Amino acid sequence: MNPWRSFKCGLLALALVLPYSLEAKVMVKEILNNEQQQAKDNSEHAEQSTLPDNEVATNEHPIIDEFNRQTPRSAMQGYLHAAHQRDFERAAHYLDFRNLSLQAQAMNHAELAHTLYLVLNRTLWVDTQALSNHLAGSRNEPVPSYRDLVGEIDTSRGAVQILLQRVPGDTPGNYIWKVSNATVNQVPFLRQEFGYSQAGEWLYRHLPHGAFLGVELWQWVYYSLNLLAFLLIAYLSTRIFLYLLLRAKADVSQPAKALVTGPLCFLLGIVLARTFSSEANSTLATRAIFEGATLLILAWTWFLLKVVDVIRLRLTLRLQRNNNTQAEFLLRPAGNVVKILLTLIALLVWFENLGFSATTLIAGLGIGGLALALAAQKSVENIIGAITLYASAPVKVGQVCRVGRYFGVVEEIGLRATRMRTLERSVIHIANAKFVDMEIENISERERIAYRPEIVLERSTQHQVLAQLLEQIREILEQHQDIADQPCRVRLSGFVPRGIKIDVLSYAQTTDFDYYLHIVESLNLQIIERLNRLGIALAAPEPLSFAKL
Repeated sequence: MNPWRSFKCGLLALALVLPYSLEAKVMVKEILNNEQQQAKDNSEHAEQSTLPDNEVATNEHPIIDEFNRQTPRSAMQGYLHAAHQRDFERAAHYLDFRNLSLQAQAMNHAELAHTLYLVLNRTLWVDTQALSNHLAGSRNEPVPSYRDLVGEIDTSRGAVQILLQRVPGDTPGNYIWKVSNATVNQVPFLRQEFGYSQAGEWLYRHLPHGAFLGVELWQWVYYSLNLLAFLLIAYLSTRIFLYLLLRAKADVSQPAKALVTGPLCFLLGIVLARTFSSEANSTLATRAIFEGATLLILAWTWFLLKVVDVIRLRLTLRLQRNNNTQAEFLLRPAGNVVKILLTLIALLVWFENLGFSATTLIAGLGIGGLALALAAQKSVENIIGAITLYASAPVKVGQVCRVGRYFGVVEEIGLRATRMRTLERSVIHIANAKFVDMEIENISERERIAYRPEIVLERSTQHQVLAQLLEQIREILEQHQDIADQPCRVRLSGFVPRGIKIDVLSYAQTTDFDYYLHIVESLNLQIIERLNRLGIALAAPEPLSFAKL
């Protein structure tokens, strides 16, 4: 089997399989919303204000707690704020350490708070605004009245509930909210299920603290190194594959080589990284970024744009073999249109994959979209003009034509404008929408070129000599091998102010203008020789009067 054909079949299979991996489980839009919510929660947590009267539980009075643990919402906000600042000593004050198992007791309080935070980052988006802001908590949940449900984490043993519990405070008679000891007891097990790998743990503890889009610095470093490793594997694989193709003497063009060594290599590296990267160090934020398909969409777009170039080249070669030059020149603007459509589709898919509705964005343009449509009106007209020029083909690339007052050779018919090079070697660009409405004279479409010299004799020319001249000019034209037999007229057309006019109409059987000039030169010399032999003089040019000046 042809190895190049096998390669193309492999690309088709890749194209059918990979798009299903474009959809992210967690979207970047959720990360942005979560960061905004965290900033709002932090500001709320910083404000030590009393609760409104309508949020006070029955028979209880508002309390002020050092760590702001009066309600489920404020307690979880305080815990997340302290953990985000890596102040796990403070975060431990939001956990209930009563009646812990031996495994949980083997871990110190800060470590328990730390581990719980890592598990939440990996498994659960905590929407603090959904938690109750009442002293008594929420009474509409399937848990005991002294507990509030934050969320559930799926594990190998089933769902583990993350609970907040109302416990006695430091002051007698006061009650505060903490992470339930039922949840704290599950932390050792959750660490086994969702703990980082050794490499991730080392990077986490030794690299500076910082985050972008919810992804911490050490995670950016870890996954970037992973990506570079898989790109190196893809680089070696594509080079070996190309070498084998060339050894098999496959017909691989230069654009096809560039396709394999460039976008295909990048796409393969991204796919390998998405498929085989370890999940041990991922969090919800990293999944949203690295499964958000930004790099994958970029790789696919680059790959498909290069595929368009390869297909266009192969079609061009095929059309050249079939001498279909007009369709060949249509491939360039058609390829550009396909590339523009692919880029727009990629952008829409990217927006959808980030969590933004592409249709909503388009509809939200409103007046801006209308202005954009009006601005693109001329561009659309020019594109339609280009299609019209290629379809009706009044002129073709390489032909000599006169368009309005311009005369020259058509060099390119693009999407926006047609480029002409004049006899003075200057370049003129005419918008396609305007070009199709102009008077177009296609000089190159002549099947032969007219020979019509202006011969005006002096008035004193004798009629016997004039008759001889007419006969000899007919003889010259009829005997010339490059002059068509019909029509071939030589007539005394009449009298003009300058003298006696002879009308000559004949056609040189050539479309080569240089050769036509050679024919004209030969005929003119023979006619002048006959004039000299017969003693006939040409009439002098008509003098210009002052009125004409």
